[in-house]
Amino acid sequence: MNADQLDRELARRGWNATDLARASGCSAATISGARRGRPVSSTTLCKIAQALRQAPVIPGIDDLIGAELSIVGERFAAHG
Repeated sequence: MNADQLDRELARRGWNATDLARASGCSAATISGARRGRPVSSTTLCKIAQALRQAPVIPGIDDLIGAELSIVGERFAAHG
């Protein structure tokens, strides 16, 4: 998992690590590790991707944080 991409996806939703932990059912420590670039299991990756797919992106946020962002849900849809 790309830690920078994860941080961008959190920013696109106005979320912090605690929000993602709650939505994904993962521990705060697991999310914190992922944000630091630590490896995560495929099960954890799927939980994170699912939580991000279900969370709305803040309208107009991409203009503020950069337009060249890929959506995690689209990237992992082929795997789920």
